[in-house]
Amino acid sequence: MISIKDLSYIYPDGTYTLDSINLELKSGELVILLGPNGSGKSTLSRHMNGLLKPTRGSVEVMGMDTRDPSTIWKIRRAVGMVFQDPNVQFFGNTLEEDLAFGLENLALPASKIRVLVSEALAVTDMERYRYTSPSYLSGGQKQKAAIAGSLVMGPKFLVLDEATAMLDPQSCGEVLNIILSLKEQGIGLFYITHRPEEILIADRILVMDNGKIIADGLPLTVIRELGHDHGLFELPPLMKLAIKLEEAGVIHMDGRALSPIALAEEIWRSL
Repeated sequence: MISIKDLSYIYPDGTYTLDSINLELKSGELVILLGPNGSGKSTLSRHMNGLLKPTRGSVEVMGMDTRDPSTIWKIRRAVGMVFQDPNVQFFGNTLEEDLAFGLENLALPASKIRVLVSEALAVTDMERYRYTSPSYLSGGQKQKAAIAGSLVMGPKFLVLDEATAMLDPQSCGEVLNIILSLKEQGIGLFYITHRPEEILIADRILVMDNGKIIADGLPLTVIRELGHDHGLFELPPLMKLAIKLEEAGVIHMDGRALSPIALAEEIWRSL
């Protein structure tokens, strides 16, 4: 579990970006974080593996405090990070070299490294690019390679900061399928996005504004609480339709994320 208690953060220039954040992320849970630009989303994500340290409060990963220097490398193995621009995560001349880099620093046997690299490439469907330079990959391939680079370290949690922001719809769909498969494997996922349609895959959504979490819960429950004209983020068309049908008394949704099939089944039951 990642446990955040009364977290506040002030940048060296005095900018106050996080204000008394309390949050827990469990294994196998897909949490999506939404909010306007400048609300503190990326700053919060960088606290989850110790890239930033709290000004006040605490962040614990599986019982380890991110402020404790003796546990920081264990924390960073437990919590993988994937950024909007995957180019910042590449070091090797080939994808294989890149994935092996962190494992070699752990002094693992070469045979074990090959197995772990192969497994990470298989999960992300990137085996065919094993000996390709990351610089020759497309945007979607680079993002999948960046995910593989995090997975090869065997994390319990994965934090993705707008990982699909610069991708075309097909590549976006491929990355989301990987995210869902990781959830099924029990990995906890903390996912920042501005794409409204991605709300539909969440177990839970958080909404930030001005450094505070102003809503936390099941997707439809949060949207009911905020009102669908809140202006903090765009609603996907499917969710707008579901809310209108519920307000008209045609259906009743239980607050969880919904798919087109789930909505169709609910409409069918109501008829």
